[in-house]
Amino acid sequence: MLFDEVAAAYDRVRPGYPARMYADLAELSGVGPDARVLEVGCGPGQATRDLLARGWRVHAVEPGAALAERAVANAAGRPFDVDVTTFDEWDPAGRTFDMLFSATAYHWVAPDVRWQRAAAVLEPGATLALATNRTVAGGSFHEVYAASEDLHRRHAPEVTFGLSPAADTILGEVRAGAHDIGAVWHAAEPKSGPSLAGGLFGPPELRWYEWEQTYSSADAVLLLSTYSPYLAVPAARRDLLFDGVRDVIETRFGGSVVRRYLAVLAVAPRLS
Repeated sequence: MLFDEVAAAYDRVRPGYPARMYADLAELSGVGPDARVLEVGCGPGQATRDLLARGWRVHAVEPGAALAERAVANAAGRPFDVDVTTFDEWDPAGRTFDMLFSATAYHWVAPDVRWQRAAAVLEPGATLALATNRTVAGGSFHEVYAASEDLHRRHAPEVTFGLSPAADTILGEVRAGAHDIGAVWHAAEPKSGPSLAGGLFGPPELRWYEWEQTYSSADAVLLLSTYSPYLAVPAARRDLLFDGVRDVIETRFGGSVVRRYLAVLAVAPRLS
């Protein structure tokens, strides 16, 4: 729920996904215009806008009231509505959907119910589609962490970080789990915890995309401010840290940095 406190910043600087991913999502899922899509954890609607752009009707579940309000505003005039609750507690009231989609959010669903609850709202042959962005080596953003190690030690010792892994390392783990969307999701989002989908879903189709985004020093710091480890740091110390990080980017990186991402898409059919 910490994210709801920074809904405006989250909306502004959290990364979206490559346009090609949504084209692949449409192809792999086979759903056409007017498809009914359930989006779990829509946030302020970064992915929602692209789902709606394909002509799909989106019903979302989002526990953050401020984030949900922004999603509604961003989707104004489109076929979109949202229930403010967690997917774990949400009552579908007998509704089913052509696709369940979640972008960098499904790890928040409890491991012991995440696949059963997804299966319950999908008819056989319908689609479960999960996407995530991982920061990977390359670009200059990960170098900021090393350059600000002393600042972190002084002002935010509770924040632990390491250099971003190589994209090939993550992809090797993702491919190794390609027999089960639960194994794929654990490899793509390790903080989700291990949880297999078993016989509820068929083996997923996988796609991945390496891409980059450039951030000014102000936006780079704003991006960090949307991550939960930093949100948990008391405001006074966090401000000192961010002032120092902003100065590091201005003096050592010319005022802007490039962050490299690996987006992973997994699309699995609901089995009978």
